[in-house]
Amino acid sequence: MGVLLDRGRILLIRRVSREGDPWSGQVAFPGGRWREGEDLLQTAVREVEEEVGVRPTGLVGVMAPQSPKNAPWLKVVPFVFDRWEGEVRPNPREVAEARWVAREELAEEEWMGRYAYVAGSWVIWGLTFRILKALVDCGLF
Repeated sequence: MGVLLDRGRILLIRRVSREGDPWSGQVAFPGGRWREGEDLLQTAVREVEEEVGVRPTGLVGVMAPQSPKNAPWLKVVPFVFDRWEGEVRPNPREVAEARWVAREELAEEEWMGRYAYVAGSWVIWGLTFRILKALVDCGLF
């Protein structure tokens, strides 16, 4: 997973809706599946490039692996970047929309019995909320 930071903003995507995808239509960070022969950094860079058209170059750090509550066997490793090459252009096969969200836009609220951030019409919950909350809490975002 690639977390892109830009002067007090963070890039979030809304995933394309797909039947059978448990995270279909959800707000997330760009990212995806590891391929054999890659290390995890290569996976993060490739997936960000495939999903939003930019190639991350400025690695700030790597967060601890986490798992979605509905897939505890799945390990997600967030790589945080503050530089990249190219302009954000969502891949319409994977990303319905991409938005830069400022810290000031986030309102923490209870949503369906869980804590979430709301940014305009987007509800950021689950694993994405937990990663974003960790970035806010440590002062990186």
